[in-house]
Amino acid sequence: MKKLAAVISASLLLASAPSMAELYVGGKVGKSWLEDACTTATANCDDEASTAGAFVGYEMWDFLSIEGGYDYLGKFTADGLNDDKVEAFTLAPKVNLPITDDISLYGKVGGAYVKYGSEEDYSYLGAAGIEFDSHENVTVRVEYQTITDANNEQVRAMGNSATLGFVYKFGSNEEAAPVAVIEEEMVEEVVEETPAEPVVETKTFETQQLGSGNFKLNSTELNEESAAQLDELVEFLNTYPQANVEIVGYTDTSGAAEYNQVVSEKRAESVAHTLEEKGIDASRITARGEGENNPIASNDTREGREQNRRVEVTVPAFEYQVAQ
Repeated sequence: MKKLAAVISASLLLASAPSMAELYVGGKVGKSWLEDACTTATANCDDEASTAGAFVGYEMWDFLSIEGGYDYLGKFTADGLNDDKVEAFTLAPKVNLPITDDISLYGKVGGAYVKYGSEEDYSYLGAAGIEFDSHENVTVRVEYQTITDANNEQVRAMGNSATLGFVYKFGSNEEAAPVAVIEEEMVEEVVEETPAEPVVETKTFETQQLGSGNFKLNSTELNEESAAQLDELVEFLNTYPQANVEIVGYTDTSGAAEYNQVVSEKRAESVAHTLEEKGIDASRITARGEGENNPIASNDTREGREQNRRVEVTVPAFEYQVAQ
């Protein structure tokens, strides 16, 4: 009993922490097997089976969740088991380590209440796996799990499983963010004003900022809706052929810096390619990636990281002549 009490106490302490939490549910299926369940005296040993389970979790931070579940490990024949079921109710913290924006490793260490045939016992649990973000709300995980110290009066066994799982997260549906336009007043500076002579004026265009929602899911390619939102900029560039455009991509600090640099460059190039498709000459476009540099918000929060994943489109100020 002391084993599970320690796990529950730690889990409740973590669950009470303030956070931007998300609830999720999932299921899993796979292969299960017992270790040390049979001895040399066992007449008939069948220590392998199929397993299935369900779980519910509470994600408090990107890297930390609390997860509880039910595991049906299967029916076994071993010392103290005669085609009997082995089941477990589990509770454990889950710690994630991001590898990229869409892939992370994770581990769990906690406790389990095990029904081992006609016997019941409290045991320790450990698990490790890899998780893939396949959709805005759905992730896929591959996991190895072991439950130690499942015993009866004859043996002290370990219950192992290797499973494929699917997770559905509530409230994580990320709508495509519209193009955020930073309004800037047009500056018209009269450089020289002489009757009957042309007036030289300085002109610019409001800066456009594209967020991660303006790109296709898990892609550096600009989605169709956001590509259409560049039409106003294209019209401006066609009206003023002396104007040029600068495109700079940024990321947050999740994942490796080298990977983030490549993502920022590809997203900037995707916007540049869209402008070229709309008729803007490539010689008027400059595109580059700055990776994790120049954040506009904190990378310690989900909202801050979302703001930092952006592409800024700027038209530098230029001069043109107005006939009088």
